[in-house]
Amino acid sequence: MKKLALKEIKKVLGLASGPDDEVIIEHVTNDITKMNNATVVFHLNKAEEMKVKNFERLNSCYVVTDQPLLKGTSGAERVFYVGNVKAAYDKFTSYYRSLFKIPVIAVTGTCGKTTTKEMIAQILRNNYQVVATESSKNSLRFMNDYLMKIDDNTDYAVFETAITHPGNLIYECEFFKPTIGIITTIGIDHLNWCKTLDNYIRTKGELLTGLGKNGILIINRDNKHIRKLDFSNFTGKIITFGIKKKADFQAQDLVYAEKGMKFTLLYNQRKYSAYVPGFGEHNVYNALAALAAIVALKHDLNDAINLLGKYRPLRSHTEIKKGIKGSIIIDDTWSSNPTSAEAALKVLREIGRGKKKVAAFGQISYLGKHAEKYYEKIAKMLLQHQVDILITKDHASASIGSYAVKHGMNQNNVHKAKSDSDFNKKLISLLDQNTVCLIKCSMLDKSSQQILENILEKKSTPFSE
Repeated sequence: MKKLALKEIKKVLGLASGPDDEVIIEHVTNDITKMNNATVVFHLNKAEEMKVKNFERLNSCYVVTDQPLLKGTSGAERVFYVGNVKAAYDKFTSYYRSLFKIPVIAVTGTCGKTTTKEMIAQILRNNYQVVATESSKNSLRFMNDYLMKIDDNTDYAVFETAITHPGNLIYECEFFKPTIGIITTIGIDHLNWCKTLDNYIRTKGELLTGLGKNGILIINRDNKHIRKLDFSNFTGKIITFGIKKKADFQAQDLVYAEKGMKFTLLYNQRKYSAYVPGFGEHNVYNALAALAAIVALKHDLNDAINLLGKYRPLRSHTEIKKGIKGSIIIDDTWSSNPTSAEAALKVLREIGRGKKKVAAFGQISYLGKHAEKYYEKIAKMLLQHQVDILITKDHASASIGSYAVKHGMNQNNVHKAKSDSDFNKKLISLLDQNTVCLIKCSMLDKSSQQILENILEKKSTPFSE
């Protein structure tokens, strides 16, 4: 972070001056377990008790709190009392963000936000200092650390702005104050908290409010749920991308090439040949969103396309690997929702042309009371994308198998595993050099990673056509 004199932080919080005002603060955190010297800690999580003995051993650690200390605590002069510690913290983070007049990009969407964020960050990092979300660690608890990584050397920041509850996106935008926002796609997720699809769509649409009146909004023109949002009150600039519908950044002539996708980009009445590592139509959508953001930052499109071709894909995002017995494995075990399931099944259909196509599914999380409805939709996708054999891993995903049979899949080709061992054995028995197998589980399912290791060729190398 940018080093600040303690008196500067105290002034923001409206605190009186004191003898330590010239102490230089090198760290600000909202985690009381991270007390250290040259640090200001906002004690937000009251369930996490301040370890007084640790605090007493430090001589330049300062705690902002709205809870009183117990009598006899030494170092009490380094505890600053405020009426509401959350309000004080928000006041400081707003001030800290205001110190940097840099473009900040916020990326949200049911799928594609991690990949799009990575594409943008990797392109920019060739010439600039960039602060970005690490991997897909996009929950609210990581926000402080990301903001504090911004300093006077930072040129750009790119953050995933994920949601679990309505209101999350508004808060994230207040925190990071993005100048550019991207909605990659809106599908099905987090219905356990958002309750209905319409409320989930509105929650993603909070980005419009968060960008303010001068922001730039980049949206997927093909996504029917994004088109449901009311943009009439948004006074910033809107940039569109898509494949099927006419858009500012439009892709045509998609081709599965070696280790990735070739496509023609139409932009500003010109055509550009482009390539993005990683398979799938969904990956082209991510690439379009990334290129739109780079151009919105006023960088050269040809340079951006060249750097996009050097993108290093994230692991377990429809990652193609060599499996045992000459099989091909599509590892899509990063996250799991109906939208990403359909994207993965499209890749399975294309990679598996002329081969036996196997889909192995685990539980789809965060569907709440809507789980059965979307399990049936996934079952229909299996038939639409010509999957030959389905294996389900657990009791929840077994419903997909039942619905698949209901809608016409041969019941002899539907296998509902009774245990992880059963799932593993069935997978191994089906794999051969004529088989392409999609593993569709979530990283939350720890056993799926071991099962995946069991079916990969030892020292597996990436597959190329």
